[in-house]
Amino acid sequence: MHKLLILWDPYNLGLAMIGVLLFSGAIYFEAFEEFYHFSRAHEDLEIDEILTGMAAAASMLPVFLFRWNWRLVLANRAIALAKDRADHVALHDPLTGLHNRRYLQLLTENGAKQGGAAPQNTAMSVLLIDLDRFKPINDLRGHDAGDELLRQVAKRLIEVCSDQYQVIRLGGDEFAVLTTAAANEQSNSRLARRLQTAISTPFYVENWTASISCSIGIATWADGMSASDLLRNADQAMYRAKALGRGTYVHFDDELGAEVRDQAGLEADFRLAVEQGHIIPYFQPIHDIETGALCGFEVLSRWHHPTRGFVPPDRFIPLAEDLGLIGKLSDKVLSEACRNLAGWTTDLGLSFNLSPSQFGDLSLPARIHDILQSHGLDGSRLEIEITERAVVADFDKALVIITELCALGIRISMDDFGTGTSSLATLARLPFSKIKIDRSFIADIQNMPLNAKIVSGVLALAASLSLDVTAEGIETAAELDFLKSHNCTLGQGYLFSRPVPAAEISQILTAAKSPDILRRAG
Repeated sequence: MHKLLILWDPYNLGLAMIGVLLFSGAIYFEAFEEFYHFSRAHEDLEIDEILTGMAAAASMLPVFLFRWNWRLVLANRAIALAKDRADHVALHDPLTGLHNRRYLQLLTENGAKQGGAAPQNTAMSVLLIDLDRFKPINDLRGHDAGDELLRQVAKRLIEVCSDQYQVIRLGGDEFAVLTTAAANEQSNSRLARRLQTAISTPFYVENWTASISCSIGIATWADGMSASDLLRNADQAMYRAKALGRGTYVHFDDELGAEVRDQAGLEADFRLAVEQGHIIPYFQPIHDIETGALCGFEVLSRWHHPTRGFVPPDRFIPLAEDLGLIGKLSDKVLSEACRNLAGWTTDLGLSFNLSPSQFGDLSLPARIHDILQSHGLDGSRLEIEITERAVVADFDKALVIITELCALGIRISMDDFGTGTSSLATLARLPFSKIKIDRSFIADIQNMPLNAKIVSGVLALAASLSLDVTAEGIETAAELDFLKSHNCTLGQGYLFSRPVPAAEISQILTAAKSPDILRRAG
């Protein structure tokens, strides 16, 4: 009965109260007659006073019931309003007033048109929008300015879209436009272009102007597709648009889907390869260009997949960085290389590349020191190669790391010298012992006058700074002769040897003790 009272509105409550009064009156009349006869028969018991009190109490009962039920009705109304407010908050973005990610998920899951009609999955498309260059605005102008820009972006998106579209803010600088009207690739492309034109028009926020663009991924529902599939496809298309240079849009199609699936499989295989140590060190000999003597080895990571075959480093190294596994991969490969070095009958050392992303980790020197100690190697047996990109992001942190590495006796070499933008400044500020000339300058150098001048200048600069120079990618005798005539110190490349597994190093060490390697290579 309590639940029924809560659900009554004032009209039904009034009718109910009338019924209660009539029912109470009938009962009261019957009871009054019985009490009258009883009181006449027992006048000495003061029945009249008792009856009067009961009558007064009975007359107050309807009033009490009315007030009680009215309070329940008001409480019910408050609960309903609170629920409506909670539902609105749960499905709307507080900053822009647009629907939010949760609403998009519900809408796509229901396949509903405009939030409640019949399912229209066969026409559903999602345009996922990510603002380009939004973070610098937040950093430069502050989050309040960024919030105002997002509100203006939301307003423009609404102005572009008609009633057949739902504009949604997913969070951060990501928006989505959902359509359940009849749509195809052409109409979605036209909408994407209109959206990009609206976003690329300068925004005026208080006393400053912001110019941004957006990348858009487009996906359309297909038979057998779930809501999460649709959103994931749009997200993958959007990331492809960003990879193409931003400010563009990409449709998700079968070809992109195949690439995404292959990439997902590669990621899973790579995680397993790192965990199980399937990515191993190969070693490329480094020689003294003048005498041909073997001077050391550069460690290069190699991955031979059982079904994919050889996976090149320029594919799995960026993957390691994206997945946050570059530190783990580097440690494992370096440790295995040091284990091999400790077992060879030589006092030569190793040259090892570090990724720029690793120079944000202040624990790096300690980990390298632990690896050397675990294999009984001195720091002087190791040379670390870094690129300029490793230090420009956070020079102070990079300086701390490099200083600690040098304190362990480890030498530091600047890799790919000449391909960056601040080589001379970086050389002057950090304790490098060697520079490496990128192979792009060495290839066919005898027929490339400009490259010849660049290499000659680099060698002269290194000599003035008392730095050794290693030329990478030497493949012909003509290239070797040029470097030799210009007093280049060290060289490596296919002319000497390809990178080889550890099992072949003993043969190289034996051969290095006798015939002239330069003569044999030529």
